Amino acid sequence: MVISSIQENSKVVKVKADFEKIFLVVFFGLFLYLGTGFLFDHKLSHDYPYGYLASDAFQHQTRAQSIKDSGNYKNEASYIVMGVENATGYYPPAIYHLSVILSHLSGLEVYDTLYFIVFLFAALASMVLYLIIRQFNKNVALISIPFSLLMFSSGLYSGFAWGHWPTLLGQFFLLCVFWCTSRIDLKRSFIFLAVFISAAFMTHTSEALFAGAYLLLFFVVSCVLDKKLRVDLLKNFVIGGMISFVIVFYYFVIFKLVWMPRQPFEFAVSKMWDNPTIYLTDFGLFLIFMSVGMLTSVFFIKKNLVPALFSFSMLILGLGNYYGFREKAFQLRFFWPLFLAFFIGFGVYWALKLVVKEWKIIYSVGLSVLLVIVIIIPAIPFVPHYSKLESSGLMDKFHWESFSWLAKNTETTAKIYFFYGDIYSQDALLRNSKRTHYQVTPEEMVDAINNKEIRRFYGSELPGDGGGGAPIRKSFFSFDFGIDKLSLEERNGKQDICQFNYLVFDKASRQDAFAQYNMLIANELVTKDYIEPVFENEIVVILKNNNLGADCIEQRNF
Repeated sequence: MVISSIQENSKVVKVKADFEKIFLVVFFGLFLYLGTGFLFDHKLSHDYPYGYLASDAFQHQTRAQSIKDSGNYKNEASYIVMGVENATGYYPPAIYHLSVILSHLSGLEVYDTLYFIVFLFAALASMVLYLIIRQFNKNVALISIPFSLLMFSSGLYSGFAWGHWPTLLGQFFLLCVFWCTSRIDLKRSFIFLAVFISAAFMTHTSEALFAGAYLLLFFVVSCVLDKKLRVDLLKNFVIGGMISFVIVFYYFVIFKLVWMPRQPFEFAVSKMWDNPTIYLTDFGLFLIFMSVGMLTSVFFIKKNLVPALFSFSMLILGLGNYYGFREKAFQLRFFWPLFLAFFIGFGVYWALKLVVKEWKIIYSVGLSVLLVIVIIIPAIPFVPHYSKLESSGLMDKFHWESFSWLAKNTETTAKIYFFYGDIYSQDALLRNSKRTHYQVTPEEMVDAINNKEIRRFYGSELPGDGGGGAPIRKSFFSFDFGIDKLSLEERNGKQDICQFNYLVFDKASRQDAFAQYNMLIANELVTKDYIEPVFENEIVVILKNNNLGADCIEQRNF
């Protein structure tokens, strides 16, 4: 379509608008704006971890920061794994390395780059989805892409704000594996396959396993449709798999010898999840078009094999909680708006084609714009909508000041004790102290307050990441587990607060009784001349004990 013409040297220069590309550029920017804009307060740089709403988010943030601090991921920082020294770095590292690299390149803090990368790759995933569907039909691709915005519906935003970041990034690479099968005839396509499978494995291992299952299904269906053994496919998959195995071998050993024995997978049916999620009924009216698209795609299966096959696969696996996959199935639902968008878009396109015989690209662009508006503005009932999330998160500048002070000004061997704080229940954020730390249990605080007791020994927990057991490498194929050497009393028992170098108290709380009790203990402690305040702001006070083991507090009633 000609949108303008100009007279130049007696020649008419016609300028055509490529509505498809214009729409995609605008949509990509809109995706990032809606996903990160409000949550990040329209800033890329923050003074503290901003918009973090759960412990898992801080788990990833502190691990990424520890990698930047040490310059490598040979070992886990001891304050992450309950004080265990020399534990091998055992988490799939891709997301952490990406965030550290971006932090060095941009000058932004790791807590900002890590969070942003998740949204960036989600936006890129919508573009990969578009490329896959476009090979089947450009109009269907344009109509399908707006549904990816439903990744920010109220049931799915937790994937971002609660810290399910590795699985989100892993599903991006899983989508890239689907793209590989759509371009499997490219010369040396096995290279792409190896790269993306390796990336999935090094980000969130279950997505690599799902990729393997999909590739097996793709091979079988391709052979059935072509009525012959696809030796070319088999060769590509075998070569790609071999290259991938070499790339991931180091972490494959860790997966086999650490994760599998420490967290063995067991099939179990789970109808509900303890995280917000999405169910098929939540698609509302879109479910009608999804059903139409599913049925219609069967008749075009040879032409649209990849988009139909991965959509069916992810639908079935996403329902896997009903037949044994539990949380792994629920995690796949974070990308359901992407994985199932083809069915909805195809259903809409096929239904409209019954009425409009001569379909033009401008119709698809216009319809996509309309769908974006319908999804963003909650005006139509029985349709899922985008949900704007505005929250500074759990952290605040006063607590962040206290954590930064502890990390910079205390001895690396110091042990820190945290009395009650409202945000400390999400205990992974305590790792920002970068020191071995304990915290009082809320039950102990309640009991002490109810009995009006000042105590020296408090029921406590040693927070940390115990999922991998803090593996200590004895040889390349052998590990000990450091956490197993910690006694039950060390992990969850009575602790003598006089044995800690630093004690941290919150001066304010949503429950005044806790804050008042904190200050009662703090004021009692500073009566000793060897205990001194070393940090204080509007919320937090930190005391230093210069005489460990001394009788620092009198046990009595108040």
